[in-house]
Amino acid sequence: MKPNSMDRRKFIQNSFATAAATVSLNMFANNAIRCPAEKPFIAKFAPHDGMFKNSGGASFLDQIKFMHDMGFRAIEDNGMMGRSKDEQEKIGSLLTQLGMTMGVFVVDAGDNWKVSYTTGNKDLTAKFIDTCKQSLEVAKRVNAKWMTVVPGYYERKLPIGIQTANVVDVLRRGAEVFEPQGLIMVLEPLSDNPDLFMRTATSNLRVVQGR
Repeated sequence: MKPNSMDRRKFIQNSFATAAATVSLNMFANNAIRCPAEKPFIAKFAPHDGMFKNSGGASFLDQIKFMHDMGFRAIEDNGMMGRSKDEQEKIGSLLTQLGMTMGVFVVDAGDNWKVSYTTGNKDLTAKFIDTCKQSLEVAKRVNAKWMTVVPGYYERKLPIGIQTANVVDVLRRGAEVFEPQGLIMVLEPLSDNPDLFMRTATSNLRVVQGR
């Protein structure tokens, strides 16, 4: 019985030692993750809300601070228009304080992920223009210069040339809102869905050239 008792004691001692070493390594790893970067990234890589939630915290403001510590000097936030005015102002103030750049946010009138701007529907165009005007205020609060525009889905009932002309007209109307303020619309190919009008760089080029 005694040898077994000694074995148990050694086993328990070894288990405690292993656990202590594991805790120590975990603490080291966590501290290492949180150590500020020696130099910021040269390129303005722009993380999104949630990408560093487990490291920086649930608050987007805390995540931005963590991003800065890790060497990032820009952020993007597709859903910026859905945030409250107060939160937008806090984000803008923090970015200014940290010397960070606000990347794109999405001009979202609620019609980006459906058949919309390819149709030439005047009501949808008017809604888009109104959203562009709202975007001006958001841009001021967060010091943004670029806004992503999504033309929506194909309208399968119309020839591609007519759809393209309709999208170009919508973009032209948006440019009339943004250009006087020095703001820029960004067209980004998205492969998320085969129904999206703008899925490749060639479709981008076609729209920009108005073909």
